Amino acid sequence: MVEGGGASPEVGRDRRYRRARGELASTLTPARSAHSSLTPPSLGVSAQGRTGSRAGARKTPQAGGVRWLSRRDVVIDHADVVIIGGGATGIGLLWDLSLRGLDVILLEQAGLAAGTSGAFHGLLHSGMRYAGTDRRTAAECLEENALLKKVAGPFVKDTGGVFCRLDDDDPGWERRWLDGCREVGLRPKPFARNSLLSAEPSLSARIVSAYAVPDAAIDGFGLLWSLVWSSAAAGARVYFRARVTGFLTDDAGVRGVTVVGLGGTEEEALQSAPAFPAGTPGPAPEPGAAFGEVTAPVVVNATGPWARETAALAGSAAASAVPVEQDKGVMLVFNARLVSRVVNRLRPPADGDIFVPHGPVTILGTSSGLVRGDERPAATPEEVCLVFEQGQALVPGLGLAAPLRAYAGVRPLLRACGSGGEPGRRGGRGFLLVDHGEAGGAAGLVTVAGGKFTTFRAMAQAAGDLVCRLLGKNVPGRTAEVGIPRLRRHPAGTRYAGEPAAGGRGRTGSERDSSRARPARLDGALACDCELVDLAHAMSLLDEGLGLADLRRLLRVGMGGCQGVFCSPRLAGVLWQAGWPGSRQRPRPDGPAILAETASFEQARMAGMKSTQWGAQARLAALAEAFDELTLGEDSRAGPHAGVTKQ
Repeated sequence: MVEGGGASPEVGRDRRYRRARGELASTLTPARSAHSSLTPPSLGVSAQGRTGSRAGARKTPQAGGVRWLSRRDVVIDHADVVIIGGGATGIGLLWDLSLRGLDVILLEQAGLAAGTSGAFHGLLHSGMRYAGTDRRTAAECLEENALLKKVAGPFVKDTGGVFCRLDDDDPGWERRWLDGCREVGLRPKPFARNSLLSAEPSLSARIVSAYAVPDAAIDGFGLLWSLVWSSAAAGARVYFRARVTGFLTDDAGVRGVTVVGLGGTEEEALQSAPAFPAGTPGPAPEPGAAFGEVTAPVVVNATGPWARETAALAGSAAASAVPVEQDKGVMLVFNARLVSRVVNRLRPPADGDIFVPHGPVTILGTSSGLVRGDERPAATPEEVCLVFEQGQALVPGLGLAAPLRAYAGVRPLLRACGSGGEPGRRGGRGFLLVDHGEAGGAAGLVTVAGGKFTTFRAMAQAAGDLVCRLLGKNVPGRTAEVGIPRLRRHPAGTRYAGEPAAGGRGRTGSERDSSRARPARLDGALACDCELVDLAHAMSLLDEGLGLADLRRLLRVGMGGCQGVFCSPRLAGVLWQAGWPGSRQRPRPDGPAILAETASFEQARMAGMKSTQWGAQARLAALAEAFDELTLGEDSRAGPHAGVTKQ
């Protein structure tokens, strides 16, 4: 035994052998025990780095890498730590623990940053936004802002920022804001009104005072993929399309998780469990599904807004220790660089008061509202109009640049235990770290939730310190001093975890070496004309096992003016040319899978246009329907664009 009630790897492996022989009774929650007739696969193999299929487990070397699980994959694995959730918090912790030399596995139900981390506005906060309301969070953001500019420089566009007070905004709030800034060490610099309007001519002439701040824009997708690849190079294993269905427990506490492969597209993975999107445990799979098991002395719940539901799988006491609420925010994307720096309205945080320039586009956010029911949040026309109208106060010419699309995300906000307070703007922006051995009677389970993308590194470091204490290891964190390189693909020489079963995706080192030895002749060809995406780069990522949703996040495929209308049919051909879901060196083209992947990509693109249908976007949606019908033979009434223009 080790400090904190955790078990050594040897003890964990012995426990799994005993369970395989029926000597260890399951103590899972009712969500799993209700399906106790679904027997897990045979565990008569070592827990070290095993991946198998329903036909039986197959031995593979324990090596770092990334896998997309199919429905037939069965994962049998063991590590020092298992992380649930593939957003910024989970991936940040993966990187932190990998740098500390620990053996780490990350499980994500859908794809990288498919939840909150993939739906934020890309702002690297200076902390100034919270100086008048949450000074502790303001100080944390300021510190992390400077650190990320140092260690994650290749992903940060240091645009600078400005806070502007309009003539109808409360001057008393400006004084309170300045007092808060001084208290936490923030130093906004007065920005002469005429100089600001000269530098940012799109801003309102109603501005009466302004302050320069060190805000910036950050490429979250590129940063997170580089962290995944760097962690895999250090030996970490990452499994996508891997749904956690319950916790493995004994009298001492949580000792691992049960997991099932989902296969299919990212959209299917998200929709298969609408109450538990983006990496969180969902309802039990259909009867006959093959369960895998991943054991570890420590399991970390890093599922963001769904952290409470995840903790509930370990019991009601564990859930009550996670006071996290879900808050919906809507953002608009404009296909123009309306401002050259981050622009904030100097008033209490409200709707439509931040403009963030990102490459060729500008993102306006955000709203705040309750998440209702089990549906995946989507932007409504009413929310779009609210954010748009509020944004016009800062940029009066906004009406001449209709939004390209709208999207919604869910924030994890903190509510004080037993306070009964309301989430939303009143919810805390700090982060929560829970050792359930002390707070929920589930030793070996840790929850980290809340926070912001700006503070993900600090959250990971704090969680990493707790994990090491539970494991009895005195290893300091290094994320504040180790630079993060921008990687265009997986590092050379790193092996993926396991061989893919039919329908699974993943590459071995020998396949990637072959890919580099025989480059395709794709010089000058484009995968996406709007964003000038190099086809050769796109093909190399497909060779690594990535899908179209990953190409969108990494390369901006389909994020330009046409929103994928013209490049979607081309991408279907690219997938076939790449031998997807195989590789060009080991082609395994699957027509139905390619069509499903393309349709999922189009569906995700068109979903963001449904609430912005006026002017040019309405015409684009109508063109998309006609284009699909004429080129792909799809009935516009049943295809991915169905209903887009019916408003």
